[in-house]
Amino acid sequence: MLGKSKLPFWLLASTAGLYQPACAQSVATSPPSGLASDQTADIIVTARKRQESILKVPVIEAVLTGDTLDRQQVTSLDDISSLVPGVVLGVAPLEVGTQISVRGIGTSSLDPGIDQSVSLNLDGLQLSQGLAYSVGLFDMAQVEVLKGPQALFFGKNSPGGVISIRTADPGQQLETTARLSYGAPSNTWRGEAIVSGPVTDTLGLRLAVMYQDDGGYFRNRAVPAPGTGAVDPADRFGQTRTLYLRGTALFEPSSDLKVRLKANYTRDKGKGGAPFQLKSCPEGTFAYAGVPFYGVGEDCKPDRTLYAVDLDPDTFIGVVNGGHPFTNIRQFFGTLEVDYPLQPSLDLTWISGYYDLKSDAMIGGTYAGQAASVIVAQKHFTRREFTQELRLNSDYAGPLNFTAGAFYQRATVKNDIDLLGNTSFLFPAVLGMGNHDVGIKSLSAFGQLRLRVAPRFEISGGVRFTNEKRHDNAETIDVFGVYDGAPGSTVFPALPRLNTSNWSPELTLTWTATDDLTLFGSVKQGYKSGSYNLIVPANPGDDNSFGDEKVQGGEVGLKYRFADRQVFVNLAFYYYKYAGLQVGANEAAQGGLPRIRTVNAGSAKSYGIDSDATYKPQGIAGLSFTGAVSWNIAKFTKFLGAPCAGGQTIAQGCNSDPVPVTDPADIAAGYYSIDPATGGPVRFQGQDLSGAALPRAPRWQVSLGADYEAPVTSGLVFGIGANANYSSRYLTVLGRRADFYQAKFAKINANLRIKDVRDAWEVGVMGNNLTNRFVTGNCTITNYAGGQAFPGSISGAPNAGAAGTDEVLCPFDRGREVWLRLTLRPGKF
Repeated sequence: MLGKSKLPFWLLASTAGLYQPACAQSVATSPPSGLASDQTADIIVTARKRQESILKVPVIEAVLTGDTLDRQQVTSLDDISSLVPGVVLGVAPLEVGTQISVRGIGTSSLDPGIDQSVSLNLDGLQLSQGLAYSVGLFDMAQVEVLKGPQALFFGKNSPGGVISIRTADPGQQLETTARLSYGAPSNTWRGEAIVSGPVTDTLGLRLAVMYQDDGGYFRNRAVPAPGTGAVDPADRFGQTRTLYLRGTALFEPSSDLKVRLKANYTRDKGKGGAPFQLKSCPEGTFAYAGVPFYGVGEDCKPDRTLYAVDLDPDTFIGVVNGGHPFTNIRQFFGTLEVDYPLQPSLDLTWISGYYDLKSDAMIGGTYAGQAASVIVAQKHFTRREFTQELRLNSDYAGPLNFTAGAFYQRATVKNDIDLLGNTSFLFPAVLGMGNHDVGIKSLSAFGQLRLRVAPRFEISGGVRFTNEKRHDNAETIDVFGVYDGAPGSTVFPALPRLNTSNWSPELTLTWTATDDLTLFGSVKQGYKSGSYNLIVPANPGDDNSFGDEKVQGGEVGLKYRFADRQVFVNLAFYYYKYAGLQVGANEAAQGGLPRIRTVNAGSAKSYGIDSDATYKPQGIAGLSFTGAVSWNIAKFTKFLGAPCAGGQTIAQGCNSDPVPVTDPADIAAGYYSIDPATGGPVRFQGQDLSGAALPRAPRWQVSLGADYEAPVTSGLVFGIGANANYSSRYLTVLGRRADFYQAKFAKINANLRIKDVRDAWEVGVMGNNLTNRFVTGNCTITNYAGGQAFPGSISGAPNAGAAGTDEVLCPFDRGREVWLRLTLRPGKF
């Protein structure tokens, strides 16, 4: 593991050209005609929605080619984060899905109503809902990670960045591939099959199929406590079966017209939900109110063992799936892309996109390691959207060129919520029911002018105008009164409509000093619309919406290729300021269940240095060294009134936003302070997080790698590679507590492979996370062991209540895994 004192050395080494990440070590899968596919060739990227050399485009981005993805056994976005410094992922339960942060900017809210600050662009389809990011990766052509605000070229407007994925197209030759992989210790079998090739002179088809049976990486050692509604779970947690089908049709009736159709279907059936474990238990594993909530043997440390009981249907009336927690996700999506040159130097692109998501899930709403959960959440979530983008792009020989276009999105989001109570603890069978029906309509126009004022100097300026409308016809029935404090039934009125407009300009200066050196600088603005918290509101008539997120700033950088083009370096400094950053907050319980919602932070900033490089010595064919360093500072500059954690005292910073204390028992126990303004007893519910770090924002991230491939006989080729990545510590929860941090860690991946010289077959062994580090990017806090539903959770007082301070619960990434893989390509035998 790298010590702090050594990190500046690695930064210096990287910028000196010794290393670059594995993400930029190969030429693009389909280089332009006449471009040799060797180690001196350019990587072709589409950061500005047209093919350009990565050396010339004024954007710092990481590129993962299909070969890199294969060698590293990259099967999900989480695997990408180990190859690209600056990217951190978190896992959230139910319909919230994956959360991505780039340079510390991302979504931390446990709410499906929020759009991600870092969007996913899959074959031209712009997606921002977390569950969409669970789509597995296979048969990829290229992945591009663009860091920082992206307003002009990718769908709507992404204030944190874009992960752009292009899947493989049919080629000019018949291609058949069969692949079988086995992963241990999860006992996972994965099969892939690809058939691709020309059907006629103008039509090519490609069909890719993947099926995976995951036996469950984590061991479940929960022992049910009698009389609590708990039953025995399966001994493996997270067993999942995944089916992924993708069809591609590429129609080129002439040199003037190209039509590409992509259709995808995925189905994930998982048992148990996200792999949550208790990370920190400040008061230890005691039995709260005489009930043994903690699991037998629970040590509150991450490892392969967790504790989660299943639920007795006789105790939880109306629970689905026989009381076995689950998550079932079905997604259908695709794009129709038409490219047509109106003139020899004027191209028209038309992209139609469709996305259809359905998710059904049920989990315990409180920690349930031994006694059953006191509350169960079961949800049905759907999201459907249609997008349309029209884009004109010129490539005239003269000094002035342009890009112009429009984007339209229409979407519906529906979320049905049932909250069931544990009747063995005398809770009502139904605690709450609710539904949300959100409509989204977004329309934007964008344009960019590029003026070449000198042969090697370009000025480009552009802007996107966006108007977005949202409405939520929410009707919530509060049966038990856990939200409004009174028993009975309450109907919540429809929430106010949201209508926002935004201008996001961008200006870039690019100087291509030589064919091997590019310098650039840019200033940008970005924006993301506000939305609604898709949870049960706290009180009838509450405005359950949150506001827009905005960003402005810029970056300067260079791209340099030297030493006879053996070394390629990227280096950039960036500085961005955010207003209204949308963050997730867990509000401590005050006479009922805690509240999980999205709030707008006052302001934040992110600045730092991105540096990466690659070295491919010409004297040793097949050898490459790669590396990257990210130094990033991301923190709130002003965030007053942030919600306090459960059990956080006045001395620990919970000292703003007083609320009156009226309960005589709380006053008798001393759970109050005197308000100097009124002289009455109060407790506080807010804290000042100005200057605190943003969640998922490590200061340092480093990636180093090497790969070598060479023939060992006239018919065999041997390859070996390794990649190491390091991260300094970072917050996983909004706040300042020491146990809210993910500790610093280092992971090592390695692979060995041997294949036929014709590429007809290949056998590979891949080891991921060989250092066996259990890492998380997202945690939640509350008194899981009873305090969130029973009395005793006190915040903003001189001392904590009977329930003590919040525990920290996190879903952890997998530890050490080893994969064995066989690939056959019958057409090459």
